[in-house]
Order: sequence, then structure tokens, then C-alpha cells
Amino acid sequence: MSAAISRDEIHRRLDSFRAHWLRELDQWKEQGLTGEEQKAAQRFWIDLFSCFGVSAARMNLFERNARRGSTGGAGRIDLFYPSVVIGEAKKPGVSLEVAYQQALDYLNGGTVRDFEMPRYVLCSNFEQFRLVRLGDADSGFDISFGLSEVTDNLDALKFLAGYDAVTKQEEEKASIRASQLMAELFTAMAGDDVDEAVGDNAPTNYHDEELRVHETSMYLTRLLFLLFGDDAGLWEQDLFTRFIEENTTADNLGPQLNALFEILNTPENRRGRVPDSMSSFPYVNGAVFAEPMRTQYFDAEMRDALLKACRFNWSEISPAIFGSLFQLVKSKEARRSDGEHYTSEKNILKTLEPLFLTELREKAERLIASRSTTVKKLREFRDSLADYAFLDPACGSGNFLIVAYRELRKIETDLIVEIRRREGTLDELALDVSFEQKLNIGQFHGLEVNWWPARIAETAMFLVDHQSNQELAQRIGAAPERLPISITAHIHHANALTVDWSLVVPKPRGETLVFGNPPFIGQYTKTKEQTQDMRRVWGKDYDGYLDYVTGWHAQAMKLLKNRKGQFAYVTTNSITQGQPVPALFGPLFREGWRIKFAHRTFSWDSEAPGKAAVHCVIVGFSRGEFKPLLWDYPRVNGEPVPVPVATSINAYLVDGPNVLVEKRMKPLSNMIGAAVRGSQPTDSGNLIVEVKDYDYVSSDPVASKYLRKFIGSRELVRGLNRWCLWLEDLDPADVQRSEVLKQRIEACREFREASAKKATRERAATPHLFTEIRNQETSYVGIPRHVGESRKFFTVQRFDSDVICGDANFQVQDEDGLLFSLISSSMFMAWQRTIGGKIKSDLRFSNTLVWNNFPVPELSEKQRTSVIKAGEKVLAARALHPERSLAEHYAPLSMDPALVRAHDALDREVDKAFDAPRKLTNERQRLELLFQNYEALTSN
Repeated sequence: MSAAISRDEIHRRLDSFRAHWLRELDQWKEQGLTGEEQKAAQRFWIDLFSCFGVSAARMNLFERNARRGSTGGAGRIDLFYPSVVIGEAKKPGVSLEVAYQQALDYLNGGTVRDFEMPRYVLCSNFEQFRLVRLGDADSGFDISFGLSEVTDNLDALKFLAGYDAVTKQEEEKASIRASQLMAELFTAMAGDDVDEAVGDNAPTNYHDEELRVHETSMYLTRLLFLLFGDDAGLWEQDLFTRFIEENTTADNLGPQLNALFEILNTPENRRGRVPDSMSSFPYVNGAVFAEPMRTQYFDAEMRDALLKACRFNWSEISPAIFGSLFQLVKSKEARRSDGEHYTSEKNILKTLEPLFLTELREKAERLIASRSTTVKKLREFRDSLADYAFLDPACGSGNFLIVAYRELRKIETDLIVEIRRREGTLDELALDVSFEQKLNIGQFHGLEVNWWPARIAETAMFLVDHQSNQELAQRIGAAPERLPISITAHIHHANALTVDWSLVVPKPRGETLVFGNPPFIGQYTKTKEQTQDMRRVWGKDYDGYLDYVTGWHAQAMKLLKNRKGQFAYVTTNSITQGQPVPALFGPLFREGWRIKFAHRTFSWDSEAPGKAAVHCVIVGFSRGEFKPLLWDYPRVNGEPVPVPVATSINAYLVDGPNVLVEKRMKPLSNMIGAAVRGSQPTDSGNLIVEVKDYDYVSSDPVASKYLRKFIGSRELVRGLNRWCLWLEDLDPADVQRSEVLKQRIEACREFREASAKKATRERAATPHLFTEIRNQETSYVGIPRHVGESRKFFTVQRFDSDVICGDANFQVQDEDGLLFSLISSSMFMAWQRTIGGKIKSDLRFSNTLVWNNFPVPELSEKQRTSVIKAGEKVLAARALHPERSLAEHYAPLSMDPALVRAHDALDREVDKAFDAPRKLTNERQRLELLFQNYEALTSN
């Protein structure tokens, strides 16, 4: 086997193998040959293995005697490559499950010794292949593919050339296991009582935590580097493992490690006398081993935990996933978890791909695919990758930076391979690969407020750089040397809202690309210091409605004001809802930024243990030319669905006019009246009559004539009963004639007089009246201030004027039922979901923001009548079950079919009234129409 065989050479050989054996199969079928398959099996294996530089014939891999586990009888294994693969071949058309079970039967027969046990089973019937990885039932590595697809499966088969073939699932599993090993080491060294906050609440500086926790953290970072180096080719395989096994005991492990740390931080020509056990370790340089550390003292349990970690294959980890998990090691809950708290690379790529990766990758693919592309053009594009600067201003453990660098290195490697292929030097060993490899981790910058994730990010970026170099070596046979470290990622331990980003990221020749996942802190949960941060970065544009995350938008605008660039963040979806929208997007749009791409609301799992998933959006901004891209999530936990964009993406993540909806004191449309809050008693319950008191109050002949039905939010939605004493027309003599009135009015007066609020104390002079009176003189619609997010329709009801609406609801006069019909429609619900804000996850109705801006067009008398009649049918459908409350009528999973049909009919009439050009079937179509109407009404 030749370890230097390049990936592209393997690719070419597999192409030839595929073409040759497809012709052989066709000839067998045309000529009706029988028995040819048996004769050809060894030739088939020889040809396949030679693609990977393995001489199966010379290595005598065929026809090994073996005993069957099922029968004990003797048999012969078709192909056996000890410790690597067992192969079984069958005739065309024979099930590969038969071949697979036969291979397992031989392995269970007892004649294959433990150290010879292969990692893979490879079966073929000439037409199809099946490849299974053994020893790990959870890996999921069981793939089948046709002979015509063999080249496409090169990565799965590259283990034959000595290269590891690691699936994404295995990489994730390895990363989780690695973090668990680190957690065990942390517990052994620092103790299981350590339970430090992680995530946004983690200590900002290491001075803020216990010395043992800080020192253990630093120790683990160094051990991670050594463990990775053992398995990833930074030095001789298992050099560190042998050092621990052969040269340390529990008593001297600490001093020996400290001596090794000093060696790793000392150039070879300055080391003097070095024990043989340490002399083979290279000079590392960089910050990893630079800081002096006190000697740690280990016990047997701690040494065992380290040896257990040494036996793990650290080359298979994903630095992005591992880093996310490693930063949580100080949390007791995280140490005991199953490693579920990490940001998936799939979610990270939702930000990076549309911001810049897809564009760069597609350009590289076009250049490589075109026969007219010159080597000069390929070189120019490769070199241009080194002209970018990349910044994650809330980088945590660096996962966004890691994935971005890894994916860009893949693009660069493809270009390097193509340049060498066109120059005819692909099979020549490069003497100085660094001359060809231009992209480097020095172009990558991070800001992180917590010291520990920042330190992890520095190390993780080196790890991914080394993995990328290994990938390059697989393709061209050589890669740049990175030890001693001379170039590092620039990870700054700092508050991103108090530093000048232009001092962190020097202006490059090309674009500056900013991306990341800033902290999820809402407008109402900001600390005093965070509010000061926001005032500082937003200056005159500061608005109290802005979430903390928007400070990163302000900083990005400042950084990119006088340089080329783009930016994108993962944020809570609140930035695209309600009052914060104009406060954020107004300044952005004024500076020339437009939305390049967006992912609508989806569920983003928190990395911190014990925290719920957050509903997020991803929004990317550019000032250049682009084709906007939009994705929707029919299920917030599901997969994204592309949404066609005809014009542009507005601040509400809708394909429509780039408008910003702000509070309005009166309705935009003359078709609707003003919505106001209900009447407010401020009475400590004395003017309200509960069910338990109703009989007593109603039996009073004087008080009973003042009883009126009272509708609060629970009464409206859940159908509960309450009443109030409505004493606006009170005869003063009645107070003396009724003990009920006298007691309740006196108690209300005492309550108001004791209030801390001056306005309430002043109302003690009229204790029989509500403090805010807004009763309607005609029938009206009662509108709850909050509605559950899962409701398909807004739960509203019409009432007569003698029913008093409480201040937990809004109310709007509706003599003929038009407004009831409009609010009950999907058209209004689409507007509410998009323009309205939220309280927790509940939709929040706003009269000034949502209702007054609801863009109802001028309706003809015919349209008005049709909408009203459709609304009446909704009320009729409800009346079929008078015992049900609105909450029961509109339970998402159990709406009555008659009510569903009535709402469908109402939607059709409302959609037509809004001049829909076609039948509308979803919220997106309604929003496009709503924003068109809004733009038309506001422009007039």
C-alpha cells in the first residue's frame, strides 16, 4: 500500500475500474456466459483494491481457510485483509444479505483471532456493493451502492488506502464521547462538587472562579492538545500515551506533565539535556503551553482517567461539536448529561452557506468544470480566499469559525488539486505545500466575553487546521507543517459591545464577513450594564424596545461602514415582530443594508443544560447585488422549505414591500373603528361579583338592579361567569337602602385611599365608579389582549352594550358584525402573527401597532355584506355547541368540522374582499397581499 496515493488518483482509478467492469457485465449478459463470475471474483477484488494502492494478490488475501460459526464446518473466506476488511462475492442477482451473513459466520467461527478482526465487511455481487462497519451498532455505517456509483462512494472506501472513513454520525458520537472523557477527567481533578454557571452566566474572567477550577481548565486544554496530537499525526503515533504508560506513576504524574509542558514550549535548540521519553516531542510554540502553571498532584483514579482518555481515538472528533460540549464541563448537570447540548453543524451552515460559502463553492465548481478556465484564473481565485477577513463577535468555543474555516479549506483544496491536475503535477510530491495553500486561521477573528470558551476556541481552531491539512495530504500527498505554531486565530476575550471591532479586525483587501449567534437576552431581561452597552452602541438610534442581540447589528454597521462586507446572525425571532422591528431595521435600511437571506422562525436548541429551545430566525444583510433567499419552517422543529422571492425580503421576513409598521394612534383604514381597552375597576374585587357571591348580591333587591355581566380575559376565552356592580347611574339613596352596596363601596374607598398611586387615591372620592370607564353604547367585539400561539384563529366574541368589558380585553364597536368577521379571519391572524409582538409564546394584540395598521381596503357594499354573512355562519357553527367556551371551540386539534367549514368560507370571502387575485392557501400569500395593501394605503 502506498500511503502517498492521492485522492484524485484513487478517483481516476475507480472511474477506470467502473467502466471496465460494467463492460464485463454487459458481455456476460450478451453472450449468456455462465460460471464467469466465479472465475472473475478474484480479478474483481484485485482490480478494486489496486485502485487504493493495495496489491491483493501479492499480499495473499484470497481463499483463507476458516470455520463456520453456525455449523462448525470448514469453509473459505473469499477475501481477508487482517484487521481491515473481510470480503465475500456472490453471483449477479444474489442478495448481499446472504454474503454479509456468510462473512459474519466465518468471523464467529473461532479461527479468526482477536487481533485480526476486521473493521469492515465488504460484499459484492458484481452489480452491487454493501459496506458495513463492525464493532459499533450505533454508528449507522451500513451502506449499499451500485457498481456505477463506486466512484461516488470513494470516501466510504478510502479506508483501503489507509485513510479513516468517518461518517458525520460517528464524528458527532466521537465528539460527545470525547467530551464525556474530559468531564471524567475534570471530575477526577477538581472534584464532583464543582458546579459553575455556563453559557451567558459563566464567569467573565478566570479571576472570578476558584483557583482549582481555573487550573483544572487550563490543564484540560493542554491535555486535549496532547491527546489529539497522539492520534492526528502531530507527532509519532501514541507518543504521549506511551509517555504516560511507561514513564509515570500516580505519584510523579503531575511533575512529569509539567516537565513535558516546558519541553513543548521550548525550541529544540534550547532544550539542553532532555530525557529520552520527552525528546521526541516537537516544539509547539503558541499560547497553549506558554503560561507557567503550578504542579498538579494526581492520585491513581486521576491517572486512570487520563489513560482512559489516551485510549480514545481523538482524531475522529469534530472540533466544532467537541468545543461546544467542552465549554460546559464545569457544570455538574452538563457533566452528567449525554452530551445533547451542542449546536449542530447543520444549523451553523444555515448561516454560513447563504452568506458566503455557497457563492464561493459554486464559483470554484464552475471554474473547475469549465475546460476554458486557465490555471491563472484558478490561482487568482484560490489566492482571493486569503483576502477575506472573518469575525464571529460572539464566538463562544468557536464553532461558527471552525465550520467556516473547514468548509473554505475544502474549496481551496479542490482548487489546489485542479491546478496541479492541469499542470500535470498531481502525482508529484510537493516540496513546499505552503506555497500553494494560502488560506490561514490568522484570517479568523473572534470576540468572546467569557474567558474559558475563548481559550477553547483558540485550541479548536488549531485542531481543525490540522484536520484540514490532513485532508489536503490525502488529496495531493503532502500538507503544510504547522509546528511550531506561527499563525493562530485571533480570539479576543472581551465584551463585544465595549470594544472597537475595527481594532480587532484589520481592514483586509477583500470583504469582511461577520457572523455568529449572539446571546439571547430580551428587552425586559437586560441588566443595567447591558442597557448601558446598548445605549453606547446605538447612540441616538437607541430604542428601549430593542433586544440585547441588536447591539451586534449596531456594531456590525459601524465596522462595515467604510469597508466591503456582509453579516448574518442567529437571533431570537422577536427582532422581526412587533415594535422592535422599525427600531432595528430602520437604521439598517437607512445605511443601505438589505436582507440577502433569511430563515423564518425555527427551533434552536440551547447549548446550556436545563434551558429550553429558543425560537430563532437567521437574517443575513448585504449592500451589494444578490438574489434574495428565504426559507420557511411549516414545523418549527422540522426542515426548512425554500420560499420563492419575487421582489425582496422585508423586515418581517415576507416577500413584499420594504415597509416598517410603526404605532399609529388611529386606524389606517376607514373601514374599521378604534379599538380601546375595556373598563378598569381598580377595586380589590369589591365592584366585581364572583360566582360564589352572585346569589347573595342578586337577592338584594337594590343591588341586583345594578348587576351587569362582566367580561375579563378568562370570561371571554374560557366561558366563565362574573358580574360587576355598574353604578354609573347610581341613585345615592340606594347606598343607604342596600347593605351590599354600602359594604362594597366603603371597602373600595378604603382600598383606593391606601394605594401608593396618587391617581388611585384621587379616585377614592368616587369609590362606586370604575377608575377607567369605557363602556360601549352599541354592540361590540371583545378582543383578548393575549392569545395562545397555537390558535389558528383569534378568539373573539360579539357582545351587547349591557355587557361590561374589562381592561384585560380590548373592545371595538361593531354594530353590523363586519369587524367580528375580519378579526375572525386568517387574514387578520396572519397580520397579528407578523406585526404583533409576543408575551412569552402568546400572541399579543396591540391596538396601536396591529389593529390601527390592519390594511383593510375600501369594501363595496356587496363585499361588506358577504363578509358579514360569512361571520354570522361562524357564530351559527359555534351555536351548535353552546356549552363550549371559545377555548374549547378553538382547541387546535379538536375544532368541530362545522366550525372549520364556516371559517374556511369566511376566509374565502375576506380574501376576495382584500382583492386576492387567486385562492389563497397559506399565510405567506396573505402576507404578501397585506403588505401590498399597507404600502398602497400609506402611500396615499
